[in-house]
Amino acid sequence: MSSESRTCFVESRRVAIERFIWTDHALLRLERRGLTRDDVEQAIRGGHGGRQINEGQADWLIDGITSHGVPFEAIYDHPAGEDRTTARIVSAWRVS
Repeated sequence: MSSESRTCFVESRRVAIERFIWTDHALLRLERRGLTRDDVEQAIRGGHGGRQINEGQADWLIDGITSHGVPFEAIYDHPAGEDRTTARIVSAWRVS
């Protein structure tokens, strides 16, 4: 994917992520790793501007901290298809 297709600007304005699509894999990992959807969604909304390019199964990598102070990482695609207001969460895990 070209860096141009990973840009999150429309008409020179940053587009807010308003909606999330969760893969079955991501939901299973949350349950097994004691993470919440809210923690991951907040990390993506709050840190999307500082995200890193992910070289694996999703476009972006983000660092976050749960409401209980546990660090984690999540990978996601944005935009999800052609919808620039939606992110597709692929996985999340705790970081030691």
